[in-house]
Amino acid sequence: MKRQFKFTKKALDALAPDAVAREVEYSDTDIAGLRIVVNRLGRKAWLLRYTFHGSKRSMKIGEYPAIDINEARLLASEARAQIARGTDPQLSRTQEAMLRGITLTRFMEEDALKHFKATQRSYRDSLGRWKRHLQEKFGATPIGEIRTQDIQRHHDMLKDRLSPATANRVLALLKRSLNLAIMWGKLEKNPCRGVRMHPENNHRQRYLAGDELRRFMQALDCEPNQTAASLFKFLLAVGVRRGEALTAKFSDISIETATWRLRNVKNNKARTVYLNQTALEIVKRQRNVSRWDWVFPARDGRDAHMADPRKAFKRVIERAGISDIVVHSLRHSHITLVAQHYPLQVASWLAGHQTLAVTAKYAHAQEHQLREASGMISNILTNAVAASGA
Repeated sequence: MKRQFKFTKKALDALAPDAVAREVEYSDTDIAGLRIVVNRLGRKAWLLRYTFHGSKRSMKIGEYPAIDINEARLLASEARAQIARGTDPQLSRTQEAMLRGITLTRFMEEDALKHFKATQRSYRDSLGRWKRHLQEKFGATPIGEIRTQDIQRHHDMLKDRLSPATANRVLALLKRSLNLAIMWGKLEKNPCRGVRMHPENNHRQRYLAGDELRRFMQALDCEPNQTAASLFKFLLAVGVRRGEALTAKFSDISIETATWRLRNVKNNKARTVYLNQTALEIVKRQRNVSRWDWVFPARDGRDAHMADPRKAFKRVIERAGISDIVVHSLRHSHITLVAQHYPLQVASWLAGHQTLAVTAKYAHAQEHQLREASGMISNILTNAVAASGA
């Protein structure tokens, strides 16, 4: 096999130990200096080779598949950026020995969280997961003493009070943070390796159905936080994601053309949202109460968008007598209503989905539609039996 090629999961999984050599090194064509080393036992480890001040050096990034290809490329790119700025990304062994006793809290606050703040759009989510689900359990533990079995036990415990998907995001945050510790020479091995992710079922079928929509709209009028109430109605009216609506700005909205240039999108592709009369009325009303460019401003008067209004949403659904529903269900409801009256392609365009398959998961058939479809098959079979006996 060639020693230099574009790394893919299929290609790396197929790499086998050499019959003669103790180790074999392969190079990635995408990231300069990124290598994967396969030893006699078949273990595979990431390595970055680079030159610093005229000296050739190498730095261990971690093991494959604990660190996947995308993560390895990201870590290698970050290391090369440090080199370009004149900093050697690899600490000396003496420095590493001094840092082995660093606690997870210290590492997160001094290193990892600062890195996430500079590189992640979802930094606030990472910060919240750290504070709510990781700091109390592992914060006082030196990063070199965090054990795999403790992580697995904590991960299993989180499933009892969080959704499987949310618990997995917490584990992913810890894994990513400790991968940074490896890259920066503060840790030898990631203890998250081998921790089992929980199976996820993100195909939620919950949306506002029947009389629920009327009760929900009535409950909005009684909500004391009317900015949050306007946000919920806006989500129903245009079907965007919660984060997209929270960061909406008047400067991106044209009342004349009834359009909103949506820039903060999940797939990083800006798109135009067409605002209906309900959405326009909300925007105009918010323009009269907001001091800032934010359509849904923070309640304390700061130049910031409002925080996640979970408490307000809980009050609304309790007042409406609705259960088992989340803020994202408002987007589900919008897409479902559109799909009931227009082709699925139209619903897909309005939702900003890249494929119809994604929209199909949100567009739910009503019970009467399912019964009608099933009844149609029964009628066809009955008529076929009658025709055969004629």
